[in-house]
Amino acid sequence: MKKIMIFLLIAAMLMTFTLSACSTGGNDKADPTDDSPATADQKQMTEEDEEIFNAFYDNFLKLTQVPRPSHHEEKISKFLYDWAEDKGYDAHQDDAMNVIFDVPATSGKEDVPLVALQAHMDMVTVAKDGVKFDPLNDPIKAIRDDAAGTVTADGTTLGADDGAGVATIMTFLESGKEHGPLRVIYTTNEEDGMTGTFNLDPKWVQEPKYLINIDAVDSGSAIVSTASGTLVKGSKDVTTADPTGDTALEITIGGLKGGHSGVDIDKNRCNAIIAVGAFLKELSDQNIAYEIASFEGGSAPNAIPEDASCVIVVDAGAKDAVTQAAASYLSKLQEDYKGSEDGITFTAEDTDMPDSVIASEDANAAVTLVKGIINGVYTMSADKADLVESSSNLGLFSLTADGNTFTAYERSSVAAKETEIVDAETSLAEENSFTVEKEKAADPWPYNPNNKLALFASETYEEINGEEFELIALHAGLECGTYAAENPDLLMISIGADIANEHTPKETLQIASIPKTYKLLAGILTKVD
Repeated sequence: MKKIMIFLLIAAMLMTFTLSACSTGGNDKADPTDDSPATADQKQMTEEDEEIFNAFYDNFLKLTQVPRPSHHEEKISKFLYDWAEDKGYDAHQDDAMNVIFDVPATSGKEDVPLVALQAHMDMVTVAKDGVKFDPLNDPIKAIRDDAAGTVTADGTTLGADDGAGVATIMTFLESGKEHGPLRVIYTTNEEDGMTGTFNLDPKWVQEPKYLINIDAVDSGSAIVSTASGTLVKGSKDVTTADPTGDTALEITIGGLKGGHSGVDIDKNRCNAIIAVGAFLKELSDQNIAYEIASFEGGSAPNAIPEDASCVIVVDAGAKDAVTQAAASYLSKLQEDYKGSEDGITFTAEDTDMPDSVIASEDANAAVTLVKGIINGVYTMSADKADLVESSSNLGLFSLTADGNTFTAYERSSVAAKETEIVDAETSLAEENSFTVEKEKAADPWPYNPNNKLALFASETYEEINGEEFELIALHAGLECGTYAAENPDLLMISIGADIANEHTPKETLQIASIPKTYKLLAGILTKVD
């Protein structure tokens, strides 16, 4: 996990505040590209640690036997509801299949403020090529390797995201350790829309003073702030015409790094769609006439596009001018992205003549949109050095004879900035005859320098581990953003075990990080007041 270190003063103590590049946050999670194993401490676990992990693993294995892909949480929701009822808790299952129940305080802790423990029950289900796997019916086959200190799955995702969080809560409740009044909230569909959280009755988070989300992937840190997210989607019909030129060229950009549109947005990554659109504008500025047959790029709204291509038609006499312009443009890109995109390629090559081209009015509107849309870092935080406050990413774009569509992902930890970006992009799209839809992906969770829960966590971690705890601000989304919107006074952190390559069949849970996270949770619950 890549991190850019920034330092802040929180409450009365100095500690490290890190802007993380971890993949976190609901449908905002990008597919990881790091093939390395989880990186928790591999030291020999104590007898107590082994007992904690064994208890955890018993619960985790139960979860692996219950299919729970996003949008299909019927079985896991019933399992968790029944588990709570069997333990004597009065469980509630809402229309979104979220499961909520309260846990009475242990003796002597009745007057402690209410703390909510929250995790999501769904998982991303992906299998390796050639592996037969029915995510709606087949269990996950977990592989525990004590020598390597890891848990993986046999050919599929493991579901430690967020089965580790769910099982940690179950294990703690079975331990008999002291705690004040608790509210457990297990949500659905965090991975693909956060619809469980969006449909959770706000009353469940309006009563607690504290909320501990257990969905992070680094046992040595806590997330204390995240950004909002809104998808701006545009679409329009287009008309076509017969090409007037006689030579077709395909403009292609490649060799880009791409990355997560939140946590990598400040790393000077080239957006392939924007780059091709800028090149088309340069052709126009050089009075090189062209017609667009197609223009497509991007793979996901929350991923910086790493490839894009455009087929244009020109007169044969203009071919050399286009190829020379492409070579010159590549030199410009290499200079602009030196050190961050060293593998960039940009070509203009012969291709088959298309049957039709996009009518000039619609083609011009498409280029105007791509050139004018807000993209990349929009504002930086005034309170936290090097922290992106708001940004936009043009993640998907398609212009073909079937129509013109785009999706941009807007983020901000300040709601007013998000609105500013969304309004500007909506106006631009509507001016170019697009129909616009806006879809909420995450609410902002602003950083609170007086977050007592973060202070309790830091003190507990340092007491247990003898090392400094990191507080992380993510320019990405978590369920905590919605809870912050519904209860601005709610003090929250997000913690979790060490998990690598989540959302892939290489997903790895680090065994030693489970007792570490468990002890952190238990210690925090002894401190809250």
